[in-house]
Amino acid sequence: MIIEVSYRAGGAGKGSRAVFSDLVVGYLFLGGTGAGMSLVLSLLGLLVPRESVPGARRMQGGVAAWYRALFVPGYAVSLLLLVVGVVCLLADVGAIDRALLLFVQPSLSFLAVGAWALAACSLLTLALALMWQSRLTWRTWVTRLVQGGAVVAALVAATYTGLLLQSMPSVPLWASWWLPALFVLSAVSCGIAGVLGVAQFTGASRRFAEVLRRLAVADVVVIVLEAVAVAFFVVLAATAALPGGERTATDAAASASVASLLSGELAWLLWGGFALLGLAVPLVLDVLLARSSRPLPGTAFIAAASVLAGGFIMRFCIVQAGMHPSLAFGG
Repeated sequence: MIIEVSYRAGGAGKGSRAVFSDLVVGYLFLGGTGAGMSLVLSLLGLLVPRESVPGARRMQGGVAAWYRALFVPGYAVSLLLLVVGVVCLLADVGAIDRALLLFVQPSLSFLAVGAWALAACSLLTLALALMWQSRLTWRTWVTRLVQGGAVVAALVAATYTGLLLQSMPSVPLWASWWLPALFVLSAVSCGIAGVLGVAQFTGASRRFAEVLRRLAVADVVVIVLEAVAVAFFVVLAATAALPGGERTATDAAASASVASLLSGELAWLLWGGFALLGLAVPLVLDVLLARSSRPLPGTAFIAAASVLAGGFIMRFCIVQAGMHPSLAFGG
């Protein structure tokens, strides 16, 4: 199994700690961010005028160069993140033959669907990078079809990272439908951040200043929705963990996880690293970017870095809180 929660004995079933590879946190972040970048770039590509779509006969000269400066490096970074995320996944499996079984013996499960979505998203992202780089001509609908497929595959891949955790009954903290919603919103925000950062680095921001301002506005909306999602996730988890009546092992585990997340050893990371650095700071900076009439490369880089750091910290906190030392079942 790609992700497996196990327990080390801590004495009569008490003080057990869930063992969860750090590679999983890396995969959740890299896979989500890579899928988010592919999603954002593919949606932008669908809005490109017909005459400027890869393969169009009239896509020549400076216009083509500007589009390539935005899309080719963007898709390349997205593909790199997806590939490294898959490597983390394979390393966590520990055996390549076990991973290949997901493809040669597929089943209708979150694990299999997610593996196929990651593979499809990676292949379509590679295809789009090559298509934007190419100077050949072909039917416009071919490019549109590949872009539409990338949107679907990226959405499934981003959603899968949260659904996989949510589907694990052994961890009460993750048993919430707000978790997949939070992961999808974070993936989109990280994807926007990645595109903004790449555009600043390649100089494409000078040509697509208005597009990037609109992306900053979109990120403001996504960050607000992300804050709402994490609030519901935490509040519902805390409410479910409130003492009342007979306490079960699951209740105790949920209570320990929530306490660790809100006021325990992970609280400073959640509030300082995610809430402040990952949500509040980029929200303010995105507003500045959206209202500015000129490029602000420094502001864009800081906003992008803050979103990406917050996205990683959020996943780390949720995974670690779910594996709180007090988790013990059947003890």
